[in-house]
Amino acid sequence: MANDRRLLWVISYHHACNDGTLMALVAVLPILMDEMDLSYSEVGILGLGLLITVVVQFFVGKASDRRFSRYMLEVGAVMMAASFLLIPLVSDFLGLFIVVIAMRVGASFYHPVGVSWITREYQGPYLDTALGVQSGVGNLGVIIALGSSGFLGEYFGWKAPCILWAFVNLLAVAMGLALTRGYEPAPEREHKARAAPARSTFKKIAGIALPIATGGAFYQVTTYFGPINLTQAHGWSTGDADLMFATWICVGTLTSYLFGRISERYGRARILKYGYVTGSAAVFLLSFMSSWYLILPTLLVFGAVFFLTYPALFGVASNATDVSERGTAFGILFGLQLGGGAIVVAACGMISDMFNDPSYSFIIMGVLGIASVTSLMMLGEDKGR
Repeated sequence: MANDRRLLWVISYHHACNDGTLMALVAVLPILMDEMDLSYSEVGILGLGLLITVVVQFFVGKASDRRFSRYMLEVGAVMMAASFLLIPLVSDFLGLFIVVIAMRVGASFYHPVGVSWITREYQGPYLDTALGVQSGVGNLGVIIALGSSGFLGEYFGWKAPCILWAFVNLLAVAMGLALTRGYEPAPEREHKARAAPARSTFKKIAGIALPIATGGAFYQVTTYFGPINLTQAHGWSTGDADLMFATWICVGTLTSYLFGRISERYGRARILKYGYVTGSAAVFLLSFMSSWYLILPTLLVFGAVFFLTYPALFGVASNATDVSERGTAFGILFGLQLGGGAIVVAACGMISDMFNDPSYSFIIMGVLGIASVTSLMMLGEDKGR
């Protein structure tokens, strides 16, 4: 079990590097809006770059089903590091967009490979715990990036945190090559010879498609436009605004570590329903709040409940699919999650430009959250387990 835990923590560290790197750039967007004169729509277009990840990770998932390789994680980390090492050359929106596209290609590797690897390696009662750990460690990377990048950007320039996270990814590559040797699970021969069609795999998780897409949109819109709303509309500093939303993710991280126990007691279906109800109420409140003593408790409750929905969705998808199609299943799952986030972020940017007010993005999310609650009510308790 000690070696198994070592593998889990190495994969989880890759998750922290992957998501932390993505968040480092998002965290300095309030600074970039002033330095590069970015509009809300251009911020939304940067979020639309998530669609690159959606497309690439689908093919990565299919490739991992045919021939699973531990080196696929390292390929993604190298690409993310390389894109951020080129960031000092960026000086306008076009250059920034190109870096984001390169970064998104690299980010396409972790979720279909890393999460699939965990579901292959850990079975039975420990699966929920393992999924919760990888989710929590990934969130820890986001917390560190979001909580520090704004301050680093204010003091040393917005490129500094990006370069720092490039080297963090290179460290992940070194750790992965050194510590995962001998942990490459080989698929069974019948699985390797005949992979399940993507259409049949999608049918198995279609019931949670809307909640998956909405869950991605909740995360992306809150991180993209939450700090921007506070800085642009309410005069907060970038560091303070980022730190507030880092607290939101911090609470979510802590509850993610407890997901196994919470799921055992209350069940995944109940966690999903309560999570989306809480998220819908929270974003409506955040659309007009400006004082920290109102925002902070709202974010604490929001984070504590809503972040449990991510490992819950992973568990539902895992139970609904066979081992031979897990790479494809998680490729589709994260495609829906990131695709939903990308499209909604872009729409929020355009609508915020239309009304010259970023708070409208939260109202859009509240409506989507209510729709997801309705979808989950139709799913039923048995299918949500």
